[in-house]
Amino acid sequence: MAGTADAITEGGRELLQEERLSPFVRVTLRRWAKWYSGGAELFWPFTDLAIRFFVAVWFLRSGIVKASDWDTALYLAANEYPVSWLAPYDAAVLGLSIELVGPLLLLVGFFTRPAALAMAALTIVSQAVYVPTTTNLMVASILVWYVVSGPAAFSLDRVLASGLKQSAMPLARPTIRAGEWAREKLGPVLMMATRVWLAVALFAYAGLFEPSIALATWLPTSIFSGMPAWLAVLFGALFLIGFAASIVSYILVFVIGFTMIAGAHPNVTLFPFLLLAIYEARGAGVLSIDAAIAAWMEKNILFDRHYSEIPDDWPHIVVVGAGFGGLAAVERLKRLPVRITLIDKRNYHLFQPLLYQIATATLNPADIATPIRSLFRADGNVRVLKGEVRAIDADAKTVSYGPDIDDVQKLDYDSLVLATGATHSYFGKDEWGAFAPGLKTIEDGVAVRASILNAFEQAESTEDEERIKRLLTFVIVGGGPTGVELAGAIAELAKINVSREFRTVDPADARVILVQSGPRILPAFPEELSDEAARSLEKLGIEIRTGGRVTEIAERHVCIGGETVIDTETVLWAAGVAASPAAKWLGAESDPSGRVRVNDHLRVKGASGILGDVFAIGDTAGSNAWDGNPVPGLAPAAKQAGVYVSRVVEAELLGKECPGPFVYKHQGSLATIGRKSAVADFGRFKLSGNSAWWLWGIVHVGFLTGMRNRVTVVINWMWNFFAQHSGVRLITEKQV
Repeated sequence: MAGTADAITEGGRELLQEERLSPFVRVTLRRWAKWYSGGAELFWPFTDLAIRFFVAVWFLRSGIVKASDWDTALYLAANEYPVSWLAPYDAAVLGLSIELVGPLLLLVGFFTRPAALAMAALTIVSQAVYVPTTTNLMVASILVWYVVSGPAAFSLDRVLASGLKQSAMPLARPTIRAGEWAREKLGPVLMMATRVWLAVALFAYAGLFEPSIALATWLPTSIFSGMPAWLAVLFGALFLIGFAASIVSYILVFVIGFTMIAGAHPNVTLFPFLLLAIYEARGAGVLSIDAAIAAWMEKNILFDRHYSEIPDDWPHIVVVGAGFGGLAAVERLKRLPVRITLIDKRNYHLFQPLLYQIATATLNPADIATPIRSLFRADGNVRVLKGEVRAIDADAKTVSYGPDIDDVQKLDYDSLVLATGATHSYFGKDEWGAFAPGLKTIEDGVAVRASILNAFEQAESTEDEERIKRLLTFVIVGGGPTGVELAGAIAELAKINVSREFRTVDPADARVILVQSGPRILPAFPEELSDEAARSLEKLGIEIRTGGRVTEIAERHVCIGGETVIDTETVLWAAGVAASPAAKWLGAESDPSGRVRVNDHLRVKGASGILGDVFAIGDTAGSNAWDGNPVPGLAPAAKQAGVYVSRVVEAELLGKECPGPFVYKHQGSLATIGRKSAVADFGRFKLSGNSAWWLWGIVHVGFLTGMRNRVTVVINWMWNFFAQHSGVRLITEKQV
């Protein structure tokens, strides 16, 4: 698709700007730039919070010292740094108030700009009339930044801004708009002034000119002590023209840190690094080469087109399923000049590995689910449709979807990616589903939560001892990771979270029984880890029944084998899954679990041969790309397949050589048992106990979609862990 600036396609359409550029620029460079800008925006709130913290501590320390020795503070105000237009007592009171109140406001991000203005003024006055220090200059420059730009997301100002902007409170709307204008318009100007100031300081340090005593007071030359003069000139020139701001900032942090460790300037504090962090994150400002480069990239490769601007002749890729695999494919494909339609029967992406925590009242559904549309709001070439696929015509290259079989619409496609996941499998006993729900959707999680909590509620309200025992008996069928995690969570819910809340029954008396047909739980894990998991479960009071297959599930009992009968009213299914009906849609080959058979490049094996433009990934695909073994139904496996398929499609579009066969790289297996133990298998490296539990938590938080979900889950976990209380114990009988 690349061509000259005035190239015209055969159909008479003028090429879009991104079509005129080389594949490296329009694909690779765009991907890098998006990745870096996204990372900078992701980490900036944390950086901002750290900067405010250290500045606040610096001021508070000074204020506390003065408050503890008021006589000395008055003496200093009268003799060491007198202010001609204020009486010593008034100056001391004003300065102390700023040093005690201002830092607290700055730290929480409330009235940040006024607090930063007062603190900056105090610092500048101290620099002008007292002992001038480089630290004063660094702190003042940071505070001036906050006066102009305000705090980032982790602040009360930003949290309250959207509501106050729409409120009837006097002056709220113009004040907030003024702040937004200052951040957008004056912030880049301030960054320009800051880099010019640093450039002048570098030139002065290098000896290119001799500043006057008055000017030297306001130049932070001492932070560059120990730096070679030629390097100072180079950095000064780069600052002056505003080129490679991030790279220069990173190198300066390293150089200043190295010379500080070497003893060239032992008095340098943390504040130069904090100022450079702002420069690195917010850029060089106006009148800079970086700004010109950013403007060109925004105009040519980084902009996000509106869907109406996307040409109809761009290849149309349809992705069915917004699970891990589908999202991974779309995330990479969206950077290409293609049209993408993502179809899912729900409007959210669900993080299924934590679904059991909804079922056991640890997390809210919104904590592990993200609206699909919100993930692609900035991607004009991605269209999201809510609907259920009903049929696929591989010959006509169409997908039929709709709310029911009688109300369908058709979509043409050039490439089709099936990432439809899996559902419960009762091994031919579908009637068990009415008594033993599984966990695949939010609705499942909420329903299971209601079943568990209702068992305790009904046990409290009945006087029938036999029924109480039956209600307080929970049977989980399936000893894989989901079953193990579910059993541990139910045991802790009964013994810890709802303890002392019931009066006639003791939830701690609940029996939790884990049934596994094989000889051990967690059969995919090494035997030593399975044994460790079993010991951890038994410490929680969980009964493990191995070597017995469930033969019957009824409303009030479960039969194991031909002899054992367990009286219970709560049975949860975690034993088996079956693929979606994708193979039936295509009339394609499938394995016994219903997964579509694919070739080495994840192309579907149709009835009459390989379907070159239809791919299957994740639980939909029956691939043996794990050293000849079936690829496991894990989130990392689905994501790897999604990325691989996107690379295949990209290679075909760009006329490059197709990647080699798909090879699944196993990244390890994890399973948690309650809030204190877990097992982790990474091949040669194995973990169990507390260390594995921490690793399990970090990995799962990292896989969550969106910063909000990550923060919310961590907060809920901390609350649940330390308070030993779960706040999501809601029974919702009817969903509206």
